[in-house]
Amino acid sequence: MWKMILATGLLVGLSFSCFAQAVTSKGDDLEGLRKTVAQLKAENERLRVRVAELEKRADAIAIRDHLTKEEQRVENLLAQLVAIGEKEAALQSRMDEVNEQLRPENIDQLPVSGSLRPEEVRESTRRRLTSEQTRIRSQIDLLQQSRMKLQASLSVTEMLIQNLRAKMQTVLRP
Repeated sequence: MWKMILATGLLVGLSFSCFAQAVTSKGDDLEGLRKTVAQLKAENERLRVRVAELEKRADAIAIRDHLTKEEQRVENLLAQLVAIGEKEAALQSRMDEVNEQLRPENIDQLPVSGSLRPEEVRESTRRRLTSEQTRIRSQIDLLQQSRMKLQASLSVTEMLIQNLRAKMQTVLRP
């Protein structure tokens, strides 16, 4: 942006130096001065149009870069959602196994041969499985909370992308 302004300033400076040379070389020739002023006005207008075009192009590039960044963010969020889904599925599968093992008929059928206290073995197994069930439930709950946050971020990012695309269309329209 500053390069464009500097370039414009240099061109305007050169134009005015040409103007000064024209004034001194032509003296009081009024017609020559009018031509020079008209040329300088035309050149100044061309430079203004060129600066406006460059600024428009710079805006479009900035919007495109932001849009690309947000699209990459969407891809990242989607990958995280898939990973969470996979973890959640594995935990849910293990939860189903633990629930099946905790059924009273399965606890009663535990192999306790050689134990002098089969009820203590069954109760110990029940406590261990209940503890695992609680741990798995809390992990599933955390994953569900993470999934909800990711989905909210994904929605916001997708709305931002739509706004950036609309903004890009506005900038690119003549």
